[in-house]
Amino acid sequence: MEEHLAYIERFIAYPHYILPKLDAQHSSREDTQPNIGIHVGVLLGWLIQVMRAQRVVEFGACIGYSAIFLGQALKQTGGTLTAIELNESRALEAEQSITQAGLSDVVTVVHGDASRALDDLDGPFDLILQDSAKQLYPEMLEQCIQKLKPFGVLAADDALFVPMGVAEKSSKPIHEYNQKVFSDSRLVNTILPLGDGLALSVKVSD
Repeated sequence: MEEHLAYIERFIAYPHYILPKLDAQHSSREDTQPNIGIHVGVLLGWLIQVMRAQRVVEFGACIGYSAIFLGQALKQTGGTLTAIELNESRALEAEQSITQAGLSDVVTVVHGDASRALDDLDGPFDLILQDSAKQLYPEMLEQCIQKLKPFGVLAADDALFVPMGVAEKSSKPIHEYNQKVFSDSRLVNTILPLGDGLALSVKVSD
């Protein structure tokens, strides 16, 4: 698989020069969360453009890495992103990253709890990226489905925590989330082995 990904990396590229710098920060700092990585970032950017997405929300913005992938794509579609981050200092860093990337007119960073913030957001959304605290994945699922437009996409990062051997505290709620989406008749689902795993769910009925 590593050889496959290395080959893919010959062709894909970061959509903004600031992203390699943020990637390096994620690797060197202990006060950030793992990011989605270039493969998932490029895929989500591609998906936004294929869907011609207009309204996107992200839970777990950290220092702005994924928001820049999404924001760059939304700049092409004329859409907007709301990026939610619980940690106040990381939310401020995300805002700075967004400003440096020239995406302040596309991306709005909100400091707050993901589940509460979702209640306050008016749907529907074309795409929701779930990358918040892992215990919130199954808890927020119904809210996310309700906030998606018909044929909107719910993307959940870290979907392969169980086979990766990640500690049960984080892998157990991810497994519960995967079970829930795959048993929900309103969704059509898949999991892609990119990064730490990406679960993609399309809302096909209410």
